[in-house]
Amino acid sequence: MNNLLKVLKSKIWIFGIILGSAIIALPSYYFFDWEMIIWNFWYNYYLLELTLTITISILFGLFVGSTLYKMIYFSSEKKSSIWFIWWFLGILVSGCPACSITLASYFGLAGIISVFPFWWIELKIISVFLLLYVVYTTIRDLEVCKIKKH
Repeated sequence: MNNLLKVLKSKIWIFGIILGSAIIALPSYYFFDWEMIIWNFWYNYYLLELTLTITISILFGLFVGSTLYKMIYFSSEKKSSIWFIWWFLGILVSGCPACSITLASYFGLAGIISVFPFWWIELKIISVFLLLYVVYTTIRDLEVCKIKKH
């Protein structure tokens, strides 16, 4: 609980939650046709989809904020600006379910997605649980470095 408060009190968390939420929420708002979803899949599906999207957006923002906090906490020297690109790609792949699916399609794994019977809502539910676990472990080990030097 103390680590969560440390993250929430830091200024980097605000940047992380805005960036993380924008990465998930803005494309969802812009590209989803909510009227078509309500018409084709009923209102309850729409509410579940909207709730899961908001939850993923908040959890991803918390993940980005806590990861940034941890990176700044363990940063001992100024690195080149190239680390930001790799960090951003790493967070997208590990925390963004839509980005991971896009990358999976490049490897030919998109055909597996077509077998889900509930119109891919299963992926969002799995993403919520995975993000809960990742956020929990990141915040639990916020100021602990598990990399061993030899």
